[in-house]
Amino acid sequence: MVKSAILQEHILEFLADGKPYSVQDIKLFLSEVNVGEYSEGQFAGSMNTLQRNGTIRKTERGVYALRQDGDDKILKSCFVVSPIGSEKSDIRKNADQLFKHIILPVCESCGFKAERVDHMNDSDSITDKILESLENADLVIADISGHNPNVFYEMGFRKRANKPIIHLRRQGEALPFDVSTIRTLEYDLTDLDSVELTKDRLEKTINSFSFSLSDEVIDFTNDLLHENATSSIIPILFQILDAVSDLQSEIKSNNSNTLETVINTLQNAQPKMSTQDVLMAQLLPSMLENPKMLNQLIELGEKYPNQQGNKNLRR
Repeated sequence: MVKSAILQEHILEFLADGKPYSVQDIKLFLSEVNVGEYSEGQFAGSMNTLQRNGTIRKTERGVYALRQDGDDKILKSCFVVSPIGSEKSDIRKNADQLFKHIILPVCESCGFKAERVDHMNDSDSITDKILESLENADLVIADISGHNPNVFYEMGFRKRANKPIIHLRRQGEALPFDVSTIRTLEYDLTDLDSVELTKDRLEKTINSFSFSLSDEVIDFTNDLLHENATSSIIPILFQILDAVSDLQSEIKSNNSNTLETVINTLQNAQPKMSTQDVLMAQLLPSMLENPKMLNQLIELGEKYPNQQGNKNLRR
């Protein structure tokens, strides 16, 4: 039995009573049952597998329990970044309408729980909660309307996490130079047809992402990510090799065509010979070997001069 299967078996044994336990509790049990040495990547992979297949669930950060019948469906997390403004302000009204009429229904249809920082009930500071959500959320949707500096900061922080992020903006607003090349979905809350179009585009964009590695179980998945990165690099290397092979074939073909062109050019550069000159070139070696034949040819030429020569004599 491979190490990951052994780990999963003992993790399920420990969580069998249905109570929630921390990662530290689970690791302590694994050391007591003497499963042997294992890497953090192997433990992370085992926990990820059990969570993805619905065997265990995350009750809170770093705490897990065996999934029971009737437990809520596992939803991926979507953190919404946008200018919020003060209550009853135009900025808050725009943020609330965007969340309610576009982001929330699309996320629900795609299996995501969408949250904005002011919707969260948490004892931690707002800054810590924002950074944690930017780091760990499966998806981030950022509204860059109004060029809010906090939003741009949070976009940069999310970029560092190298996880999916989608940008939105009000229709007609210009994009700053630094983000002008990034795909941004436009919305117009005053036009129902535009709202439906934005929802459709947002849903297709979300479904275009791969979230196979986005189910955050623990904070130390470097080994697991490295293994997945290695397996994904191999096909790319084969593609590079194929491209190099095609390039070599093309170079050989080009070299052959180039050589043929040079030969044809050199041949065309040679002075063209008349029929008489060609005949003379063919007969000359034989005549040089047989002087008697050469003398006979000269006598024949004197006896029957060519017509062009006679014409020249008459002039």
